[in-house]
Amino acid sequence: MDRARYSRLAHRLLPIAAPVDPAVVNEVLGLLPLGADSKVLDVGCGRAALLVDLVAGRGVRGTGVDHDREVLEIARAAAAQRGCADRLTLREARALEVEFDAPFDLTLCIGASHALGGQVSMLEGLARWTAPGGHALWGEGFWRRDPDAAYLAAIGGSKHELLSHHGNAAAARARGWSVIWSATTSDACWDRYEGLYRLGMARHLAEHPDDPEAAAFRERSESWYDGYLRWGRDTMGFALYLLQRDGASPGAACPP
Repeated sequence: MDRARYSRLAHRLLPIAAPVDPAVVNEVLGLLPLGADSKVLDVGCGRAALLVDLVAGRGVRGTGVDHDREVLEIARAAAAQRGCADRLTLREARALEVEFDAPFDLTLCIGASHALGGQVSMLEGLARWTAPGGHALWGEGFWRRDPDAAYLAAIGGSKHELLSHHGNAAAARARGWSVIWSATTSDACWDRYEGLYRLGMARHLAEHPDDPEAAAFRERSESWYDGYLRWGRDTMGFALYLLQRDGASPGAACPP
């Protein structure tokens, strides 16, 4: 099964491929000192909906990196429609293989730490790419409680893939970041995300019954959603962490 294609199709109804509340994301980003001179990097950007919003709404210069060509084409079309394509650079590459000429004022990695080999290498990568005093907005899963072995088997996961909520914050601090704000995803937001993820794939299968991967996609979708309802809703959480690198100027605007 082509997992990248599965993810793209299942997320078709979700502008951000992660269980986050756009209002919360927009609130915290609205408190950061971003403007026409700011540079923003989105690692594992997907359709780059958040990055395009920042470029179009705040006038920043944005760079997005993703290995999926089709989602980048969607991002380019969205930027062109909003008249900001000239301030957006999209690179088709695996994030671990990319280097940049200068650091960024804000880096984003929301639900995409796997693109950098996991939480540790992701935090280290963002630190390399973020200017002193700059910020990173990181979205990551965490265990609310020890996962049931049957749940891990159902999703093909490992207990060691995630930390606790506090463990995520501690991992960031251990790699030179200050954690200056965080917010966990509500149950309602999780339900919305998982429901639309399920519905997106169901619609694809209804529209394309002859898809050569239909059987594998259907089995994966049904197994995943059943696992969420049975175990995942009470086991896995998701949180946003606003991080700041050392060297902030005294007047930098930060959320309270």
